[in-house]
Amino acid sequence: MSTSSLTGRTALVPGGANGIGRACVVALREAGATVHLVDVDRASATDVADECGAVAHVADLTDPVATESLPRDVDILVNNAGVQHIAPIQEFVPERFELIQRLMVTAPFLLMRHCLPAMYERGWGRIVNISSVHGLRASPHKSAYVAAKHALEGLSKVAAVEGAERGVTS
Repeated sequence: MSTSSLTGRTALVPGGANGIGRACVVALREAGATVHLVDVDRASATDVADECGAVAHVADLTDPVATESLPRDVDILVNNAGVQHIAPIQEFVPERFELIQRLMVTAPFLLMRHCLPAMYERGWGRIVNISSVHGLRASPHKSAYVAAKHALEGLSKVAAVEGAERGVTS
């Protein structure tokens, strides 16, 4: 296997039916990886999987149990699923804030927990947590998104430190 080829590798891409996630699915497939894409929308997941030659999984990652239905034995995990909601803090609905944290912080944590044992066993793995400038800087009216991206940055650093000696990067 050359360093530029992912032939023989398997990737899991939550949020893979649209935007950055879809671009990741396309790039990973073009590099030769078997790709499992996850999305909450069945039609989008199926359409993109069919178009790209990926395997579709439908799951609501705000439900912690959903992770258990997804493949564990993957080499590459791309945590991309996310949503945005814009409102000033005093008007931000707490349930919406919590949902965003479940999707963009808890789900990546659970997915890492789900996939890391196989990566550690192989001595090779890649965790790619999609963040944004909001993981470093704040913007008004984006409290949940900014908080989630800051948390994801920290989680990525912990995964990097814990995985380094086992061949897993983050």
